[in-house]
Amino acid sequence: MFLKLIKRCFQAFFTGLLLLILFLNFKLYYSPDFSTSNGHNEDVLAQLNYLEQELHAGAAEDMQQLFPEGHVFTTVLYGLAWADFADPLPNGELKARALREIDWALAEINSPKGKAVFSTDLPLHLGVYYRGWQNYLLCKKLGLQTPENRDRLQVNQFRDNADAIATAFENSPTPFLESYHDASWPADNVIAMASLANYDRLFNSYRYQKTKADWLEKVRLRLDGKTKLIPHYTEARNGRVMEGARGSSQSLILCFLPEIDSIFAVEQHAFYEKAFVDTRLGLTGIREYPKGQEGDGDIDSGPVIWGIGGAASLVGQRAAGIHKKEQRFVELRNSVEAFGTAYQWNGKKRFVFGQLAVADAFIAWANAVEQRKGQFKSSSWRGTFQLSSLGLFLLIGWMIYRI
Repeated sequence: MFLKLIKRCFQAFFTGLLLLILFLNFKLYYSPDFSTSNGHNEDVLAQLNYLEQELHAGAAEDMQQLFPEGHVFTTVLYGLAWADFADPLPNGELKARALREIDWALAEINSPKGKAVFSTDLPLHLGVYYRGWQNYLLCKKLGLQTPENRDRLQVNQFRDNADAIATAFENSPTPFLESYHDASWPADNVIAMASLANYDRLFNSYRYQKTKADWLEKVRLRLDGKTKLIPHYTEARNGRVMEGARGSSQSLILCFLPEIDSIFAVEQHAFYEKAFVDTRLGLTGIREYPKGQEGDGDIDSGPVIWGIGGAASLVGQRAAGIHKKEQRFVELRNSVEAFGTAYQWNGKKRFVFGQLAVADAFIAWANAVEQRKGQFKSSSWRGTFQLSSLGLFLLIGWMIYRI
């Protein structure tokens, strides 16, 4: 009787594996739904519906318990996903809702709990991480509105923030300002500089043109010698490279760099493709460490499995969309859909069983790049994974039969 029970348990386990293989292969054929009325991405809206429910209930504060910027990062990604989603929409209730939610996100970031973990006595008050993300979300909100409809207080805040960031860059011997005391991450600085570039674009000005040009010149002098990419971590006082390029920060940097300098962005993207874009069983992923180098996962990378970085691949999907790498965008999008166990219920869509709000926010922000049906096309790319799946399926089926 006991042996029979053990056999039944093994059969149930292996049957579950068969169902998982079928599920993954089915999900690789995913494509998002688009509204027939105004063409918006219905799947992104379902993600935002879920995030709105969770964040308004305090999920961003929960993320704060996991990593130092959890509250601000989750909230700002939520706001940016709304901004991208709303960008192509006509004026109406859905766009008005997006503007309200972005304002909610800004209020959260500007609140005492939003500012609590950031240093007030740095050359740039509260540090470049906080000021960069705050200002970038603000500029995306203003970019959704016509000049006559913009909140004058927000316009003034955007200009004042941009002036403070520009002054800090101009007074710094290094292009990489501190996020915290003696801690400088170049990716944070790219986002801050993108907010200045967007000011000039929004207001048709040259206010920060020289600041941007000087900054780019300094950045080019401090690239990672091995990959020729912007490094992951630098010494705070002189910008000396402390840790070379990594996939998580490179994917993020490449989402913003085209807004600063399109030519430099193309150059950097080519080096990124060479060092970080890889495949496993025929599926594309973004490595956390450059080819030829191994490393463990940490708070920046998320899980690293078989060399492929979780955060690098999630944000790499958005970078692929921005750089018009359509095939890669689709491959990464559908792999996230499959391995992220996406499911939708009652108009709300979540990933990883709804256990990690920051992951849902990342994915919504990445998916929000896809704003119209047929925007990203791909050719056949699933063959290798499907052949591997078939072999595994047959092996497991044989094992069930033998049991």
